[in-house]
Amino acid sequence: MAKAKARASQPRERLAAQLALASMTIDVRSNVVLARLVARAQQRLNQSGDPVAVAHQIGVDLGYYLLCHDYDMPRAAYDLLAVAYQISATKTSKATIIVMPRRPQ
Repeated sequence: MAKAKARASQPRERLAAQLALASMTIDVRSNVVLARLVARAQQRLNQSGDPVAVAHQIGVDLGYYLLCHDYDMPRAAYDLLAVAYQISATKTSKATIIVMPRRPQ
């Protein structure tokens, strides 16, 4: 049991397990966009082996999905987003804040 917990706490294994769980749900399978997103993420993880980069891309892809679908997404996709965020949030990077001009009123 302790060995299984230790293995599951590794980012790559956690992300792979969550992708496998998401790919098995009926809601994700019936949604073509989410099914492709999950399959593409699994393929990237298997090819690159970099869970941080794959988790970041999952976050970007699911963010666009949420925006385009009026924030309506299956529970399995939200769970995948949470795991991806936990993995990608551990890696910090410098970013530049872009100030957007105000609209004239």
